[in-house]
Amino acid sequence: MSKTLIRTKERIVSKALEMFNERGIEYVGLRELASTLDMRVSNITYYFATKDDLVNRLSLDFSELNSRVMVENNEITLRSFLEVLRNVFNNHVTYRCLLLSFVHLMEQNKVIASRYKKTQGDRNATLTSNLTMLVKQGYLKIEDESAIEILVSTIGLISRFWISEAAISFRHWTKDQQIRHYLMLIVKLLSPYATTKGNKDLEMFTRQLQADK
Repeated sequence: MSKTLIRTKERIVSKALEMFNERGIEYVGLRELASTLDMRVSNITYYFATKDDLVNRLSLDFSELNSRVMVENNEITLRSFLEVLRNVFNNHVTYRCLLLSFVHLMEQNKVIASRYKKTQGDRNATLTSNLTMLVKQGYLKIEDESAIEILVSTIGLISRFWISEAAISFRHWTKDQQIRHYLMLIVKLLSPYATTKGNKDLEMFTRQLQADK
């Protein structure tokens, strides 16, 4: 593909993300997108045959962005674990339209729905591995394996739906304020399992959050 075609394709993707974030995926059609870009619908369908294909591309970009930061880490600290989640939450803001339309996409976009099962499994495996390493490194004290499963499930739940909940309950807050709120929920979730070493990391992370206001 020529550089010109690549630039056009990326321009379509960038503008679609912007419009989907502003108005919602369900409320922006290809005709409206084409009009905003001052091009024909056929120019868009040359790259993306359907709107679902375009949304799928955004979903792939979003997943790739998170995969860069959510990796297994044998030298992880409790503070770095939380910093990873902070980066992921910032990615969520960038691609918030996908999370706000999560249920709709799972029902309507078969490609995304099918891929999500594997993505969720991979993310849970990474969380499990890193939480287990935090136990081995002396940051957390968890003797019951089922407790790790509960932590993974709860952190995953917060991660998937905090954007939607914040849009309803904390819409008057800035995105940074919202992120701090949900990260502090995870801090409080981990706190009962933290060792003395772990509590020091939680305190440092909390102070950093407050300093970034």
